[in-house]
Amino acid sequence: MSAVSTYAEALFGAAREKDELERVLGDLREFSEALRESEELELFFYGEQISEREKRRAIEALTEGMSSLTTNFLKVLCDNRREEIFEDVVRRYGEMVEEHLGRVEVEVVTATELSEEMRERIRERIARILQGREVILRTSVDPGIVGGAIFRFKDRLVDGSIRGRLEGLREAMLERGVV
Repeated sequence: MSAVSTYAEALFGAAREKDELERVLGDLREFSEALRESEELELFFYGEQISEREKRRAIEALTEGMSSLTTNFLKVLCDNRREEIFEDVVRRYGEMVEEHLGRVEVEVVTATELSEEMRERIRERIARILQGREVILRTSVDPGIVGGAIFRFKDRLVDGSIRGRLEGLREAMLERGVV
């Protein structure tokens, strides 16, 4: 078992026991976002030159109001000098929570912004395909895909974009020596 899985599973077990699965997930995502938004915080958290003691004090202050599980998890990560796996642990922990709660997060990339009606139709269709699981839809826009959509969920990628189809045709033509 990888270190990421070990940490994620330990945190999941403790959070489930305390009935704080979603609270801890929210805390971790909030902390992760803070790291991405602040270069200083990121350098501090990932910096090897910072002592455990300084990091522990900073974590106490930064996680005030968060679950004690979140605070303790971050301290253990720092104590063991495993900060580099933080983002992977957050991702894996999130997957475990969503799966436990019967939810699946799906990212949909389209060439233009989707209407609320279209989002709901996509959500319902994916829920039917995934046997009624609750679908959390995250959407983004990439005009470069020209049209259609790209779907990502768990470890799957379904490219139904026009750009993807054109690239597929081009590859097929190259293989057959048409071009």
